[in-house]
Amino acid sequence: MATFAEIKDHNSSLIRKTLEMSIFVKPVEDGDEEITSVWDGTGLIVPPGYVSVGMVTKGDGASWTRDQATSDTEAMGYAEPVRRDITSDVNGLAFTMIESKRQTLELYHGVDLTGVTTDANGNIFYDKPARPSVRRYRVLALGKDGDGNEAIYLARWLPNAQVTENGEQAWVEETEIQYPATLTGFTDPEFGTSFREIWGGPGLDHEAMGFPAPAGG
Repeated sequence: MATFAEIKDHNSSLIRKTLEMSIFVKPVEDGDEEITSVWDGTGLIVPPGYVSVGMVTKGDGASWTRDQATSDTEAMGYAEPVRRDITSDVNGLAFTMIESKRQTLELYHGVDLTGVTTDANGNIFYDKPARPSVRRYRVLALGKDGDGNEAIYLARWLPNAQVTENGEQAWVEETEIQYPATLTGFTDPEFGTSFREIWGGPGLDHEAMGFPAPAGG
């Protein structure tokens, strides 16, 4: 007869942490390639055009949200719903940037700064438009656990995201200037999804996770 220790099937080596992280964004353009992998067996892959938003606050990191709504069908004589349908399922990503650079300013202010120039005295300026336009981004968040041959990468890809909220910004002596942003994922008509999760890296134990080993391995 099996013991509890034999049947509980616990594996502490499968507990993951995102010890390092970087978030990359690019404006949506026709011809953008689909992301299905982040590791090619020798190194990491980040498609052309994706630019890092830089450092984010340590306490907040990247906060992934999932907002679901359901519709219940009730029937006489039953204390519980006899059917429940998911009517809304929305993924989001919130983070707070702390590097003051073009990519950060574009996300926070909702503007395209591609054409901004620097004057002869070194000044840069840009204006908030009277009617802000919807800017669509492809977002790749890449997390890392472990080092060297033990490195494992967890990526999440939002192929069609929009900035739907920007937090308050304080100018105070004790804190760096921060740029809080919340993005919402929408289904991309070309790739057919609003959210994709990707695992890779030399330290990934596929069989322990319940997946087939690589065909070439």
